[in-house]
Amino acid sequence: MNELIDTVQTCSINPMDLKHLKIEVLNSKYTVLLTDLNGDGIIKGYGDSIEEAINDLHHSLI
Repeated sequence: MNELIDTVQTCSINPMDLKHLKIEVLNSKYTVLLTDLNGDGIIKGYGDSIEEAINDLHHSLI
């Protein structure tokens, strides 16, 4: 959890302000899950940073 907090502090946007994204970190790998209004997962993105995971999720959508 400390790793996620450190990354959020250095990120140019605050990912915690993004209402429908759930961010997880495991073994220095990030997963960003797009959720619906009920909190159910729709699609995931993966990366070595939050930015990479968000970009991967975005790439999967287009």
